[in-house]
Amino acid sequence: MILCVDFAGRKVNIMCLENRKGPARSSKGGRNPELRVTESLELNVSDAPDYLRSKSGMIESTRVSAPLEKTFHKILTLPDLKPKMLKSAVEAEVTKAFGNEYQFRYQNLGEVLGPGNQVNRKIMAAGTNKETLEELSQIFSRSPVRPRMYTTYPTAVRALLRKLGILGEEPIAFMELSRPTNRIVIFKGNEVRLTREVSSAEDAKDPGRSGLAKDVFRTVLFYNETYPDERVGKLVFAGNSNTSEMRHSLSQKIGAELIPFVPETLLWGSEQMHHLHPGCLGLALLNSGSRSFGFVPISVQEKNKLRKILVLSSSVCLAVLLTFAVIISRFSFDLSNLNAFHGGIKGEIKMKEDRLKEMPLEFIDQTIESSQPPWSDILLEVAAVVPEGVALKTFTLKNAKRIWRGEITAVANGSDEINSLLQVEETQNNFVKSPLFKGVRLTNRELQGKQASFKITYQLDI
Repeated sequence: MILCVDFAGRKVNIMCLENRKGPARSSKGGRNPELRVTESLELNVSDAPDYLRSKSGMIESTRVSAPLEKTFHKILTLPDLKPKMLKSAVEAEVTKAFGNEYQFRYQNLGEVLGPGNQVNRKIMAAGTNKETLEELSQIFSRSPVRPRMYTTYPTAVRALLRKLGILGEEPIAFMELSRPTNRIVIFKGNEVRLTREVSSAEDAKDPGRSGLAKDVFRTVLFYNETYPDERVGKLVFAGNSNTSEMRHSLSQKIGAELIPFVPETLLWGSEQMHHLHPGCLGLALLNSGSRSFGFVPISVQEKNKLRKILVLSSSVCLAVLLTFAVIISRFSFDLSNLNAFHGGIKGEIKMKEDRLKEMPLEFIDQTIESSQPPWSDILLEVAAVVPEGVALKTFTLKNAKRIWRGEITAVANGSDEINSLLQVEETQNNFVKSPLFKGVRLTNRELQGKQASFKITYQLDI
């Protein structure tokens, strides 16, 4: 059984689905033939642990979406950097915007053209508050149920709209009516462009929901001002409290096409449920991967790391014991054979010493000189490949088994984090293109404010 738990609102929305394994079934009406809804309900947060304990031994997989107000989605446009440098650039931008309080993942949405036809990358980053993840983990720690995926509410809704075939190149708004807050998310293709929560008005004071219509109108108007070349043309609304008066009010205010949310066509058994929560449906349809923005609480990461260390150390100890047993059983030498082998080695060493004494001194000097690398050429080449703005801190070179290996450590001092990373990438590319160096690798890259410290290892191609 699959358990989907949506913490996006003030209450907990829960859905249980039966994983219908076995022979392939027909999917009439576009329904997923492998999933069947068995339960859909809403609980207070305080009642969630008892409910989870009641499901002990029945749940195979658990998926969770965090509170909307404790998450973020941000679209970034960055230079076309290499994957490792792109990750550092995204981390710098997210930290600059939201601090270090969020655990985040990002998705590469593809190339976009910048000024002067410069190729950039469009990135969507999604994050969840670290403290909130720990609080959610504590709720599940009191039960045998252990989530495999924590993600965000917009990510789940995006999977739902994609399954319905609604997502496209034009901006589309999704609104879930709920109490005491309503949630609004605006998408454009795979991008989560805007998220907002608005309070629900009391029905007695505002039976036509004109106040809600005004809030939705302000949200759409803000989006249109942020993206002046775009207009939200469709509004998908979900929830069990929508009325004809409310729909009429929304239609007049927004001027967009209203699309009612019809989840009954997605999963077997859904038509028998009183209400299906969009967040839970999206979690059920979400596949693991780069689009799922899956998070793991830090405490769970540490437990998993400790478990892996224990398993690895046990395996290593067992392997060492087996290796010693094999060595002792297969390579038992008697003392006489070992002495004979030792004597042969000593004789070979003495023979080589005698031959060395017979060599002319000039030949020895020439051999020593020819074994050294061309130092002047190397130093001039290093000075040529290190670009302006990069300060070289150390330069080492060692001979190991007739191969000269070296490394440099340096600091790139650009005008900001992105320019510093670009200088690091330029330095690496210069080393790769140089005829004197091969096997070039960039390691230990770290952002320190606007500067980027890094280390490059290489071999001499001589």
